[in-house]
Amino acid sequence: MPGCGHGAIVIPPLMSSDEAPIWGPNPANQERAEGRDARISTVQQAFRKFIEDDYVLVVRFVMRMGASLEDAEDAAQQMAEKACRKVKRGGWQQISHPRAWARKVALNDYRAQRRNEIPFSSIMDVAEAGPGHAELIGQARDMIALLQRLDEDCRAVIAFDLDDIPGPEIAVVLGKTQEQVRDLRKKGRRQLSKFLPDAQGGEGQW
Repeated sequence: MPGCGHGAIVIPPLMSSDEAPIWGPNPANQERAEGRDARISTVQQAFRKFIEDDYVLVVRFVMRMGASLEDAEDAAQQMAEKACRKVKRGGWQQISHPRAWARKVALNDYRAQRRNEIPFSSIMDVAEAGPGHAELIGQARDMIALLQRLDEDCRAVIAFDLDDIPGPEIAVVLGKTQEQVRDLRKKGRRQLSKFLPDAQGGEGQW
């Protein structure tokens, strides 16, 4: 399972050094401390569930962009590390589209690996297989040959669509307008239809 550092997920503390627990007989102080602890617990639980639910899906997404299983797992691991740092700094809850954000961060990391040819696999832990891992990876491999026929922008939009990421979120994380995303989707579908005649559907389909 991915996480902060090596081994299992470790949710870092959200309190900074100047937010030490408030002690004393004052009931108002105790109430403030309890409220803050409740907020921290809620964020931690939401983050843990997100990583558990989406980590393998992020690996599959990066594979659809052309990565090997090893490189995709490295990119997803880096995404989990960056997400942990956001939790620690109190920025995780500021991410409005976490599923799209996670895929974009992992994709950027994969592209950096490929561009710089840094052997991340030699310095990062390989993530343990989670439930459905083999099935999801098999599906990703079945799609790679088709998606590799698309140019990079079209491939990214279609890969987001396959993970049911809404168009507006795709536009935000790719730095494009919604119209540009729609145009790339149409272009990608046209190209795919040459090789897969029944490739069609609405939003979230290809």
